[in-house]
Amino acid sequence: MTALAKVGGVGAEDSLDFEATIVVSVDTHAGPRLVEDLRPYCPTDRIGDFDAYSDEASRLKATIAGVASYLINHPNFSTPGHYDSAARLADYDYDGVAAGVIFHGSENFEPFPFGSFVPGDPPRSKELAAVGYQIYNRWLVDFVSEAPDRHIGVGYLPMWDIEAAIAELRWVHDHGLKVVNFPALRAGDILPYNHPDWDPFWAECQERQMPLVTHVGVAGNVKYGGPEAYALKLVESGSFFSHRAVWWLIYGGVFERFAGLKLMITETPGNWFPGLAKELDAGWSMFLGEREMNAAFLEKVPRPPSEYMHRNVFLGASFASPYEVQQAVEHGFESQLTWGSDYPHVEGTYLNPQDSQIPSVTRLALRNTFCELEPPTIRRMVGDNAIDIFGLSRSELQKVANQISAPTIQEIRTPIDRGLVPAGASDHAFRSGQTGWS
Repeated sequence: MTALAKVGGVGAEDSLDFEATIVVSVDTHAGPRLVEDLRPYCPTDRIGDFDAYSDEASRLKATIAGVASYLINHPNFSTPGHYDSAARLADYDYDGVAAGVIFHGSENFEPFPFGSFVPGDPPRSKELAAVGYQIYNRWLVDFVSEAPDRHIGVGYLPMWDIEAAIAELRWVHDHGLKVVNFPALRAGDILPYNHPDWDPFWAECQERQMPLVTHVGVAGNVKYGGPEAYALKLVESGSFFSHRAVWWLIYGGVFERFAGLKLMITETPGNWFPGLAKELDAGWSMFLGEREMNAAFLEKVPRPPSEYMHRNVFLGASFASPYEVQQAVEHGFESQLTWGSDYPHVEGTYLNPQDSQIPSVTRLALRNTFCELEPPTIRRMVGDNAIDIFGLSRSELQKVANQISAPTIQEIRTPIDRGLVPAGASDHAFRSGQTGWS
């Protein structure tokens, strides 16, 4: 630790170890109810379409519930934090979380208005889907306004229409949302991200300092079958398709032209960042031997891809393992790594206490993951990196951390007693190695 002048026997840096730590989750989810929460935001000329969609969603919800009883029976299903700001903040307080980035999809069977009922499938009507995004964004704006320093809203845009996406981007930014949902690139869905027609969109994101965030979960345009179906989808949605924008934006010269643009891939466990940087550097270096022949490409991408990754690309390491955060330090990307709770998903670190006196699983999970790191690194990964990426107010979040008795660095650096982990806690929250569970 850096030597500092002592005041009363405690260095200025050391004294921070006993102060409440700002914890920001870059991965949380909301599930506003179609009728109770979203219908009031529906344009009057679309009410008939909305009600028809809601009726269909209600029938399908009953079917889904019959095969997803594990979600209904899980304590997290009952938290009103899916759709209620005050309840959500109470859950954050319990976990010691100062702020959270809010995506849609809360495991409470509430779909996007006019969205596909099959995850990953395109909407049946792009026109209605765009209306659905507007409905949700307008609800989210009001939701965020109840605690603008703590709720970090993710705007959803009609990316199949760049001009419309820019118009909605401007609206959500001007009304308090800070993040752009950035869909995984799949053939036929939207214009490839290296296409120059996207440049006005990148320029708007850069000017308004709105990071692009891809949340894992959308797999390829294939139908998965057999007992291996979920394993195949997990690999493709959790790695290839979710990471795909990284090389499309780098090799497309986007980060060279728009140096202030930020891309985050979130809910991405694993030590994928350094390996991908090396792989992209190796591909880029192949063009160096024939500079004249490859001049157009090298003019577009004059730097090794790893430089762009360390400047423009970030990862949201939801329920990261000790191994993964230690690898971030070893490979020099501790300023790229952020932490996520995946609230209120059952695989995340939040466990609804339901009025019982069980300890917060999130607070235990933070200790399990970060206890071996140095204090400045912990502060960066659990909060400071997110503050910088999303342009949050450090002073306001410090006030929140103090008010909710967020964990101190000393507490986070205290290894956990596994006997304190409550029954029902997600195994994901206490992974020890790169792939193993403990």
